[in-house]
Amino acid sequence: MRKLLIPIALILIGVFFSSAYVIEEGTRGIVLRFNKTIGLSEPGLHFKFPGMDNVKIVDAKIKTTNSSNNVGQEQKFRTHENKDLVVDYFVQWKIVDFNRYYETIAGGNSIENLLLARLNGCLRAEIQKLNIIDVVNDTNNNSHNSIVIRVKDTLNSTVQELVKSDSIEKHINKNEKALEGNQASMRPFGIEVIDVRLKKVNFPQEMSNSIYEKMKADRKNIIQNQPFQGIKKADEIRAETILEVTKILSEAERQSRSIRGEGDANAIKLYVDAFGTDIEFFSFIRRLKAYERSFTGNDIVVISPDSEFFKYMKLKSDN
Repeated sequence: MRKLLIPIALILIGVFFSSAYVIEEGTRGIVLRFNKTIGLSEPGLHFKFPGMDNVKIVDAKIKTTNSSNNVGQEQKFRTHENKDLVVDYFVQWKIVDFNRYYETIAGGNSIENLLLARLNGCLRAEIQKLNIIDVVNDTNNNSHNSIVIRVKDTLNSTVQELVKSDSIEKHINKNEKALEGNQASMRPFGIEVIDVRLKKVNFPQEMSNSIYEKMKADRKNIIQNQPFQGIKKADEIRAETILEVTKILSEAERQSRSIRGEGDANAIKLYVDAFGTDIEFFSFIRRLKAYERSFTGNDIVVISPDSEFFKYMKLKSDN
């Protein structure tokens, strides 16, 4: 009896280790029985039927997919004004229905390629409604009406979420929108889009080259015209300076004349006040000034000695 206990114990231990499995944190286990999904294992220790059950481990963390992963080429989008743009973006997503997700990847499909394909279609439809400046401004727009929010809602949409109306006409219109949105929805594949972000918006390479060449030509023209602009500016400054100097000199001349006139008037007034008290003395001073002006230089003056002009040069005899 004791000899049988050891083989039985070994068999039980082998069965235990072949039936027990551990799901780590951040992952989920999809339990398959004869390749059909029968359950989902949360993180922790679990058991399965050896030989019948198989467990597929699926990463349950949030994943990030970049647009550069899409066949390795840049994605071109056309705006409302028929201009091409190259948009670089990323999308964050997670698995919400592990059974549907496994059914999708079990069929040989790539969730990332499918997500990028549908996301490109939604972005193309949204960007086609806007001009270039609106698309560029929308990269920093976090409002509920931004491109990325509308694209995310479309990717997460379901028919039940979109059809909400009591009116038959509105019900039909919204049902059409629901079907249209459902064609782009990722919910049937068991994933939910967490966030969509536009990282960079550029022109295509050929358009960027033409814009660069135009900017280069414009800059060259500016450099060539710079000396002429400098000469023109110098002439303008010189003309303004001359005008200002002329105004200053004119004003100074006007003020000097005004001051000189006031000085002459004051001098005349002083002379009048000084000589008004003695008319004879005033006449004598004026006659001396006339002598001074007349007898300077080499001019010859012929005047009779008895003339009134020599009145004060005559000596009076004492009586």
